[in-house]
Amino acid sequence: MKQTNSTFSVIFVIQKGKCKADGTAPILARITVNGQMIHFSTQQSILPDRWLPLEYRTMGQTKEEKAINEKLVDFKSTIKRNYSDLIYRGEVVTAAKLKNNLFSLDERSNGVMELFEIFLRDYERMTITEGYGKESFFLYRVTRDRVQEFLWDEYKCKEYPIADIDKTFLEKLFVWLRINKGNQNNTAVKFMHRFASVYHMARDKGWVNKNPFGSLRLKLDTVDRNYLTKDELETVYNKEFTSKRLETVRDLFIFSCYTGLAYIDIKQLTFKEIVEKADGRLWIVKKRQKTKTPVTVPLLDIPLMILEKYTGKGKDDRVFPVMSNQKMNDYIKEIIAICDIDKDISFHCARHTFATTVTLENGVPIESVSKMLGHTNIQTTQLYARITNQKIQKDMDDLAAKIEGKHDAPPAPSKMSKDEPFQKESILRTMRKFKAERGLQ
Repeated sequence: MKQTNSTFSVIFVIQKGKCKADGTAPILARITVNGQMIHFSTQQSILPDRWLPLEYRTMGQTKEEKAINEKLVDFKSTIKRNYSDLIYRGEVVTAAKLKNNLFSLDERSNGVMELFEIFLRDYERMTITEGYGKESFFLYRVTRDRVQEFLWDEYKCKEYPIADIDKTFLEKLFVWLRINKGNQNNTAVKFMHRFASVYHMARDKGWVNKNPFGSLRLKLDTVDRNYLTKDELETVYNKEFTSKRLETVRDLFIFSCYTGLAYIDIKQLTFKEIVEKADGRLWIVKKRQKTKTPVTVPLLDIPLMILEKYTGKGKDDRVFPVMSNQKMNDYIKEIIAICDIDKDISFHCARHTFATTVTLENGVPIESVSKMLGHTNIQTTQLYARITNQKIQKDMDDLAAKIEGKHDAPPAPSKMSKDEPFQKESILRTMRKFKAERGLQ
């Protein structure tokens, strides 16, 4: 049965409140069907003073303005043709249905938000069954939300055809992230990388056979990763705190500085992952939560003392009592300020400190550092572990000693220790007893 007494109109308006960086305002199509109104982008824009609001077009005095007017005329004809087709098929027409029909978003097509939902559903299943990182799952959800927000800001729609995503769409998205969301370059680039991972699922499913991301030229800026120098590390280590919470956070931070473990890996560290080797030495043997890469790290004196201090204080079989990442970062900043260190340090900077100050500057080969950090690519390690002036000085001192025929090496960095004597055998006995009592051998 055909629809009768239907009112239908198409006009174009500009969105003055959403002017772009160049001063132009987006031109929107406004469809009204039986009093129901809907707007969406025409992907055209014009300077507000060059727009004729009563005639729904530009002044048409320049080549660019004439081209815009021609596109608007074609667009209006397309909308009217789609409306007539729906009426001819006897369908009840609404403004939303007409827009969906225009963008080919009916039951027979696939949209980008639909793709995100499928991707997130599968990813969430992997976080449960295979233990993939929850942090990455959260970042993909943020990516979905940002794309949804972009679609509404730029195109005034909640869905967009996968097949219509092209280089222009992606460039607009990247600019929107930088300007509208205030993202730094690296944040925006990593966002686009996650979006590309989601888009690749559409290729795998046969929804598209192109790769618009391949033509993008996005590059991460080199970032100076903060870390503590040897003197700063000693200052934090030896600082006395009256606050128990600050002392605990400091101890866990130092533990990370001497093991390279990330926050989540320290939080989830269990006594089963503290392994005693044949020679009596204790090692951490586990898989990183983020990548599932195996990590093996020998425990030096300082982390051993911290381990002994907190044995039995964690919940269940966890080694340490660990608070939320946000609180840990807040308290670390407080600790750094108390120590009069003028650096922006987070808990993750302990991992950088392990790579740079504790290992590389003391001559540990970068291949070994990479293995202890759980990296699969040594280039990743090089981002964390820069070659510092102290390391250069030590290398040149070694070279000078060889050239001059000296056999005594340069003095080693001072060993940090507390006032009380350190008894490694005592710690080993404590650990063995604790694990034996809980059947963790």
